Amino acid sequence: MNEAMATDSPRRPSRCTGGVVVRPQAVTEQSYMESVVTFLQDVVPQAYSGTPLTEEKEKIVWVRFENADLNDTSRNLEFHEIHSTGNEPPLLIMIGYSDGMQVWSVPISGEAQELFSVRHGPIRAARILPAPQFGAQKCDNFAEKRPLLGVCKSIGSSGTSPPYCCVDLYSLRTGEMVKSIQFKTPIYDLHCNKRILVVVLQEKIAAFDSCTFTKKFFVTSCYPCPGPNMNPIALGSRWLAYAENKLIRCHQSRGGACGDNIQSYTATVISAAKTLKSGLTMVGKVVTQLTGTLPSGVTEDDVAIHSNSRRSPLVPGIITVIDTETVGEGQVLVSEDSDSDGIVAHFPAHEKPVCCMAFNTSGMLSSHNRHPWP
Repeated sequence: MNEAMATDSPRRPSRCTGGVVVRPQAVTEQSYMESVVTFLQDVVPQAYSGTPLTEEKEKIVWVRFENADLNDTSRNLEFHEIHSTGNEPPLLIMIGYSDGMQVWSVPISGEAQELFSVRHGPIRAARILPAPQFGAQKCDNFAEKRPLLGVCKSIGSSGTSPPYCCVDLYSLRTGEMVKSIQFKTPIYDLHCNKRILVVVLQEKIAAFDSCTFTKKFFVTSCYPCPGPNMNPIALGSRWLAYAENKLIRCHQSRGGACGDNIQSYTATVISAAKTLKSGLTMVGKVVTQLTGTLPSGVTEDDVAIHSNSRRSPLVPGIITVIDTETVGEGQVLVSEDSDSDGIVAHFPAHEKPVCCMAFNTSGMLSSHNRHPWP
């Protein structure tokens, strides 16, 4: 949904199973005289009659290309020998309107076929989910309904939820809705791979198993980005990267940016020493509460400083990368008290908020490898 457009398109009714075919037409450029004639035929009669043309048009709000099983060369044998047979995987185009969306398949012949159409209000996010990757201990509960389309509409299937607070999963094979996932806060984006479906909320991330769509893990420590992406993330084939709201020194990995707000190695050692001193101070405070006496060298101000240090402000530009396979179920929390299971990297990427990130084809995070800082 990131490539915004504003143009006209003929209004079509809702069809969950698609079926409309649009044949290619040659592109012709009108001459100056032909343009004048068209203007006289279309505009001048309206000026005299005061009535617009009968054909109703609607605005295209967004458009994007989608990669899915339908055009995946690894899943379709007819696309393997492209050079010898002339077969090319079709383009999948998703078009969003002010009151719905359409999914089109465009093969190399140019004969576009409508795969899906829904008109129940504006749609903020939509993704065609790939077939899940599962082993002997897991089964696909929606195998007969795939491929599936995840949609976040202004009006959910229940009709009672707040705007953009649910994800409805539709079957492109039958056109029916097979699953609805409800939330209490608005959804801003959807991401998916063969393992999980990721729902992006404001300052939160929720991941669901691609076979059963049960909640797998969630993150509540995302940095509040001012925009244009409220909560930018990057999802690869296995890793998930997001903007963390704090830098936890014990989990910090090598690399990253060193701005004015990022401490040097010496400053980090000094900070660690102060943290150790504060920890010993808290131990002394516990002893004081148990014995009623204050250990020598310990003041009440030291205890207050340590208490305030735990409520540190949010830090922009921090990136955390987790392994979606090894991270534990439930809440993913990067803190001084948590272990490093599932944490691939945790580093400062910029001194200002990160608004966009993506993995390249090698699996490296682009903002970390090539430094296209926002």
